[in-house]
Amino acid sequence: MAEKKEEFNIEEALKRLEEINAELGKSGTSLKDSIELYSEGTKLSVKCKEYLEGVEKEIKVLSGDEEA
Repeated sequence: MAEKKEEFNIEEALKRLEEINAELGKSGTSLKDSIELYSEGTKLSVKCKEYLEGVEKEIKVLSGDEEA
């Protein structure tokens, strides 16, 4: 049986990025935690960018602007 790929949820990703940003802004966050949060945030931002680029291509195709 093929494994189902988990669907990316942009809203949840953006919410998590806001949480990460808030944590990084706290003065009590350790360096280790800050590095881990930064790494997670970077990975999430790349996924968000890729998702939005895919949506943009889909909109261009649907609108007849196939320069995508």
